[in-house]
Amino acid sequence: ISVGGARVPEYLEFILIRFPLGVPFFFAVSGFSLAYGYTNRLFSENDIKTYFVRRFARIAPLFYFILAVQLLIFWFEHHITFSLIDILINVAFVFNFVPHMSDGIALASWSIGVEMAFYVLLPVMLLVNRSILTSLALLVLSIIVANQFYVSMKSDETKYLSFIWHNLITNLPYFMWGMLGYHTYIGLGSSLRQKHIIPLSWSMMIVAFLSPIILHKEGPLFNYLFDKNMRWVWSCLLGAPLFLACVAIALHPAKVFSNAVTHYLGKVSFSLYLIHPIVLIKLKQFGFYHGLYEFFGDSLIIAYLMSFAVSITLITAISSLTFRFIETPGMNWGKRRSPIKSSPPPVVAT
Repeated sequence: ISVGGARVPEYLEFILIRFPLGVPFFFAVSGFSLAYGYTNRLFSENDIKTYFVRRFARIAPLFYFILAVQLLIFWFEHHITFSLIDILINVAFVFNFVPHMSDGIALASWSIGVEMAFYVLLPVMLLVNRSILTSLALLVLSIIVANQFYVSMKSDETKYLSFIWHNLITNLPYFMWGMLGYHTYIGLGSSLRQKHIIPLSWSMMIVAFLSPIILHKEGPLFNYLFDKNMRWVWSCLLGAPLFLACVAIALHPAKVFSNAVTHYLGKVSFSLYLIHPIVLIKLKQFGFYHGLYEFFGDSLIIAYLMSFAVSITLITAISSLTFRFIETPGMNWGKRRSPIKSSPPPVVAT
């Protein structure tokens, strides 16, 4: 909610520092869940057609709606227009490959472009990624390629900062950490005794939670690694906790992570993600946060918590509507258009 102008209490500023970790975690979970849902499911031409139709139907309707809303906002409020080519680049989900469009027109949509590019690669990935060993090999390859891409673009980092960080090559290792997590989960799930699963999963979650906190305090280490063209080390240090979190939650979906509330938020998460920047900015423009902080005076924490509560309630309410009236009809359309009617793929997180 700091995007909307809400002031964060000093002792909660760590949230701002670590909030960007949410996107790599989303990519890792996506890699895990897509491997879980589609491994040994994409054999025939019809299987692959069904996969692409349903992935498109899952993402495109809401994305196009938000894109249209954002274009109208830019036009009416800021007198900003985009060329037809730039709009078509966004419609085709290839904006991450174009330097001046890498962030997309719709706010926060860069990760959607990365996700759609990974969807295209997935059938090929699944052909070769069939074990822990092959997953590990692909992970290492993706880290090497991502590191080399950064090294080759480093001299132009100031000019192409968003393009360097917001593309599939840079973020592919996170997907591969998730896919490695899937194969590890399959291996552990079949070999561990039940009494060992819970303590192991909680141990992994603790390490996964503490590692990013420690890493983000190590600013000098981050700067040193990138100065020495060793981005691959950082990819491992950051990706490993994501891998552990995926495996831990899959092995033991504890109630704190898997319950009615988190299931519902997961169901509407795509709407939550695309709706939230627009709502937060509008609340700021309407003076909501300023008025709230003025009302509570010196009680910064109360003002912040109230800002958070009202924001998340409003965003969730709107997201519930867009899920029901845009996402659900889109998914139903995808089912009707799929070449295969009798064996729909399982629901996976996106």
